[in-house]
Amino acid sequence: MGCTKPAKELKGAEFLTVVHGLLAAERLEALCAEHAPVARRPAKLSAAQVVTGLIYHQLQPAGTLGRHAWQLHGVQMSESAHAQRRAGLPVELFDEIMAEALRPLAEEARHPEAFYRGWRLVGVDGTEWSATNTPAIRAALPKAASRRLGAAFAKVRRVSLVELGLHQPLAAVAGPASEGELTLAQRLWPRVPDRSLVIADRGFGAPRTLYEAMAGCAGREVAWLVRVRKDIKVEGVETLPDGSALVDVPVREANGARRLTTTLRLREIRAVLTGRDGQSHALRWWTNLLDPAVYPAAELAGQYAQRWEHELYYRELKLDVRSSSVLTSHTLDTALQELAALVLAMAVVAQLRTAASARVGVPPQRISFLKILLLTQQLWQSFSWGRRARTARQTRAIVADFFESVEMLAILPERRARSCPRAVRQPVSSWPRTLDQPSFSAPISLEITPLP
Repeated sequence: MGCTKPAKELKGAEFLTVVHGLLAAERLEALCAEHAPVARRPAKLSAAQVVTGLIYHQLQPAGTLGRHAWQLHGVQMSESAHAQRRAGLPVELFDEIMAEALRPLAEEARHPEAFYRGWRLVGVDGTEWSATNTPAIRAALPKAASRRLGAAFAKVRRVSLVELGLHQPLAAVAGPASEGELTLAQRLWPRVPDRSLVIADRGFGAPRTLYEAMAGCAGREVAWLVRVRKDIKVEGVETLPDGSALVDVPVREANGARRLTTTLRLREIRAVLTGRDGQSHALRWWTNLLDPAVYPAAELAGQYAQRWEHELYYRELKLDVRSSSVLTSHTLDTALQELAALVLAMAVVAQLRTAASARVGVPPQRISFLKILLLTQQLWQSFSWGRRARTARQTRAIVADFFESVEMLAILPERRARSCPRAVRQPVSSWPRTLDQPSFSAPISLEITPLP
């Protein structure tokens, strides 16, 4: 996984064309033949068609899996038959499909917003999904305790690598919420592309965690920018001209003995961020980009804001594509299948969004994710209605109209900086409770401060 190839040009906007651009039809059939059970008699739908039907199903606003598989493949099969076919597909099949289908999309010449000084901007973060309260789910996933009572639903945790500039998923792993985010993330590190700058929040800003992540990327050029808690002690080595400092970070054993095992030489950046509301916040980061002349501290600190693109990716996934945080699957294995299909569905939309941005000449982030999703649903619906009589020339004309509609309806204005405070309406955490929503217009300032 160390070497990444440029993304292929999109050859068409039909769903199967886009999917097979991610993973060739022959290779998908080979993976299914390797993992899927052997049918006792000829099946109406092949295992590969069941997989693509499940991905297509995630991108539809309403309806059943059977209905959507019929729209895609033109073959009618009962809902119970679909459920049985899905139950026979192992989770490992979907893991291998994601491993081969998910790859970087951004090219530095065409998408400079997705890079920092030649490094591809990649985020790592986790989220949770609620699973339906079926007997099989409840037996496999015990519910967690909430602030007041037991949780309403058992939780499945998903940790993802995302190409921040294009919201393209690069890898994802899932497991019960009892399996921690950092434990799941260890399976992601071999999937980090070469020449990536991985941006992570404070959950990953511990010495042992960062050491294991760097070890998981050994043999590849991977840079890190990780926010760090204020209470972690380090030993200063050298103060650098830009206000940052080289530090030695002690890495201790994870088994409770707390014996020192090694030391990481990192660069620490500290800054005070003054928001539009005038409030100041002290921030701290570690990075293995040690040269202050090539990577100034103020620039790196500013790049950390790109991490919020990962939160926008999850918003698009949960609100626009899924529109619900509760999975519909009835077993743990099919819930993991559903999550994998959602990730692959996001990759399909990212392909179309990137192709549309190239057609209309704006960055992909200026293409509304929700609007292109709605336009794409209409496009695929028209394809399903006309598949028996549609000619190749008609298909090209429809696709041209689709991209013209994107240019007319889906381009967003330049993104504005946040002007409202971060707060919540209910005091469920340390965040302040908000009773009104003021707006501030003062500029944001970021001042690098030296280590004490």
